[in-house]
Amino acid sequence: MRTVQMEYLRPGEILAEKERFSVVYLPIGPLEWHGPAMPYGTDPLMAQEIARAAARITGGVVMPTLFVGTERERPEYILEAKGFEDPKQYVIGMDVPKNPMKSFYAREDMFALIVREHLRLLVQQEYKLIVIVNGHGAWGQKGTLERLAVEFSNETASKVIVTMPDPLEEGETFDFGHGTLLETSIIRGLFDEHVDLEALPSREVPLKYTDYGIADDIVFEGKRTPGDCVQFDPRDATVEMGLKFVTTAINHLAEFVNDAYAAL
Repeated sequence: MRTVQMEYLRPGEILAEKERFSVVYLPIGPLEWHGPAMPYGTDPLMAQEIARAAARITGGVVMPTLFVGTERERPEYILEAKGFEDPKQYVIGMDVPKNPMKSFYAREDMFALIVREHLRLLVQQEYKLIVIVNGHGAWGQKGTLERLAVEFSNETASKVIVTMPDPLEEGETFDFGHGTLLETSIIRGLFDEHVDLEALPSREVPLKYTDYGIADDIVFEGKRTPGDCVQFDPRDATVEMGLKFVTTAINHLAEFVNDAYAAL
């Protein structure tokens, strides 16, 4: 199997691959709370593995994963939808008060500086296409990456694109959530040894948003669910389901990159 990770490649190998297919992938995401059953590196690890697999299909190389990300305070309507008694309290990202430890969230301005410097260095390497594979869905993170992509694409000789792995087939609908069924399935498919569903209570106990720091997508739209509990239960996650999602995401990413490269 071809090695795609830049840190393992010799200079001649890197240069030869750049000459053949001038693409570099940059996986990115924060170390973040995803509930007691999931690894802290869920977002960047997912981006990393999907980027590596896509690079083996398309060509190009993959940068060492950037374990960094940003989040902002939750607005009142989201905290109300999650069932918080005091929706005016200060909650950053998924760090609800009952979590035993905080996530590693950088400030938005610092996050932008870190990513900007990585992009500058990749432009210096004269890559035609830089693909940021973002594993973290925070509005601030996505907005920052998209702004940087527009800037670098217009002010340098490199084209920068940003994408999140899409694990769904065309026409398929599924709740992405945070630390719920879809993400838990994906990480089970990739790193099942690092998922411990027994860290969650028994199946008959509902998972309240305020207790476990995981959430269905619907609450981010300000809509409540019965009992303010998770509907897409991570305890239903399977390796087989995760592998299906991962395969779809890899194929989508490879197609997206090939199309972007052909358009240069």
